[in-house]
Amino acid sequence: MNDFMYGLAVVKVGEKTLGYIEENSFKLNGAKGEVTKINAAQKHGGPVLVIPKSNGTIAPSFDLIQMDYENMAALMGGVVKKTAEKATGWEAPSDLVQITSPLTIQTDSSHEINIRKAFISAYIDGDLNLDSVSKVKVEVEVMIPDDGSKPYSIDDVAG
Repeated sequence: MNDFMYGLAVVKVGEKTLGYIEENSFKLNGAKGEVTKINAAQKHGGPVLVIPKSNGTIAPSFDLIQMDYENMAALMGGVVKKTAEKATGWEAPSDLVQITSPLTIQTDSSHEINIRKAFISAYIDGDLNLDSVSKVKVEVEVMIPDDGSKPYSIDDVAG
């Protein structure tokens, strides 16, 4: 298997495969873990104790440019309006919505990042002109799953 991870192939929210994501907009947004350093007056040059507070993590973000109504509902809640089973519109939610779902990211390098419980925050942004497109800006917070299992994994994609 490839030791390098690169390229974005597919993003899924639950079982819903999202459409096109704007080129160069996908970021893993890795953050280092937090620690508390305890210093002693008698010891100069460094801490005498380091207490870990949190592990390093990721917080992916991206701009979805294929704004079909099902994608919008999967990311922002609301209601997909249908005419004869065909999606013909979307209505924004009037109540506060919390979208929590598994999130899967597949790469061109045959890796898969599985986030077991993701809090998804999304909103419509962009321009209405002939130089760019509107988009749904998406930010993901990785949460500890309800069963206490590991928050995410990176695995090889079979074949």
